[in-house]
Amino acid sequence: MNPKITPEIRNALTEHPVGPIQLDDELSNEPIFVVRLGDIPDLQAAVDERIRRELAEADADIVAGDVATWDAGDVKRRGRERLRDQMNEE
Repeated sequence: MNPKITPEIRNALTEHPVGPIQLDDELSNEPIFVVRLGDIPDLQAAVDERIRRELAEADADIVAGDVATWDAGDVKRRGRERLRDQMNEE
């Protein structure tokens, strides 16, 4: 299958010449993104920079002693609660 670009998608690409474009999927209600091949290196660089920034903040927290005790059971419990809440919303 080789889907074709619709006029609506082409207009969105024209209006947003850089970066991903979010499309609405009324059937699945999930976000769908269209990305130009040429934009992928820039997107990867942005992701890499965000990871570097987040790691630097985490390192600063560790140095400052702003840390908490790791409780795997608590993390699992909160994750299960979040998942349960998300499933109840659907």
